Amino acid sequence: MKSLRLLVLVAASGLFTSAHAQINYADIPVEFRPIRNTSFSVGVRFIGGANVSFGSLGSISSNFSPQGLEAGSVDRTYLDGAVHADSLRANEKDANGNPISSPYGRYSIRAEIFDADGNKIPDANDPGGTGNKTQVSADFLAYTPGRTRSWSYTSDSQVTTPGVIAMHDYTAMSSGAALNSDSGAGPGFELTASRRLGSIGKIDWGVMFGVGITDINAKESSSIKADLRVLTDLYRISGIVAPPSAPYSAPSSGDFVGENGAVYSGNLETTVPLESVPFQRTIVDTANGADIDGHWQVKGAYFLFRVGPMVRIPIGERFAVTASAGYAGAYLGTTYRVKETLNISETLSIPFEGEETYSKLLHGAYGEVNAEWWLTQRTGFFLGVTFEKLGKYEQTLAGRTADVEIGGNGGFRFGLTTRF
Repeated sequence: MKSLRLLVLVAASGLFTSAHAQINYADIPVEFRPIRNTSFSVGVRFIGGANVSFGSLGSISSNFSPQGLEAGSVDRTYLDGAVHADSLRANEKDANGNPISSPYGRYSIRAEIFDADGNKIPDANDPGGTGNKTQVSADFLAYTPGRTRSWSYTSDSQVTTPGVIAMHDYTAMSSGAALNSDSGAGPGFELTASRRLGSIGKIDWGVMFGVGITDINAKESSSIKADLRVLTDLYRISGIVAPPSAPYSAPSSGDFVGENGAVYSGNLETTVPLESVPFQRTIVDTANGADIDGHWQVKGAYFLFRVGPMVRIPIGERFAVTASAGYAGAYLGTTYRVKETLNISETLSIPFEGEETYSKLLHGAYGEVNAEWWLTQRTGFFLGVTFEKLGKYEQTLAGRTADVEIGGNGGFRFGLTTRF
């Protein structure tokens, strides 16, 4: 029985091998193989993302906007200094809030003193009114209406004439500076499906659907010019001719030494008072007087979807050419980023930084031609060229514009195709 089974197995194997050897699948042309109506492709495409025109660049304000002279004694902040409204300090008022210091003068504060053992020294007649012995421990500048003990400036160049300090605020206004940037061709991923609906001779026709994604990254860094507006407020130093050396910030103080030699840190006020309201304001505009360093960028991506008629023309046994054209739509999302710096001097500058996000659906058209090389009945490779025109849109950020055009882009694509 075992011998009979072995004989049958050997005979069957020989017949199968002989039959298989007589069939040469390589001789069967592609066009004569079973028709497969659906194709699916996975590929990469290289195509230009966007052309961007950056416009109205260089508008920068310090955002201080000091109030006018008619506002009186108010806080005013500048790029190179500050002048703050002054008022009575706590030690300059009695329990009812009435002033006890004298304008244009100084006032003192007393502190209890101790013996060698650290005990308070009783003294009912002491002017400090505590029932213990006291001494003057502080000497401060008194509040004076029309003056301030709280102000600052940064540079000796702000001393325009003896006893006069100039405070400045700067604004750059765009003079129409513009730059162009091209995001250039970049890789994108895409999926494509086509359906054969019929044929005319050997030429197949049908419909194609496709989706893909493409990055956008257009950026430019440069130095530009803008119109410059300079606001200058002039303040007088009160009571003296020479101002303190810059940089200076008031109130300022030193150490006070009591009658017994005790040192009270920071209790001797050395503030140089300033008139609290500027006596003159000027505003000067200079065309292209502002130097601005900047970086501008539009970055994002768009999701492309395409649909249109398709034809496929076989060439020989393993090659074919396909062509398709039709509607293209793109849903995009981009962020417009701006960094600008108005350079005033080596130590003073005004930065501006911001971003704005935008999304939109664009409509357009596409066209493509591909060469296909089929390795088997189901699997092959493709290489082709493509063209898209999707339109344009505008983004704005604080007066600046970015005109983004995604249109007239040509590129190439390649990938893997399967039929089923």
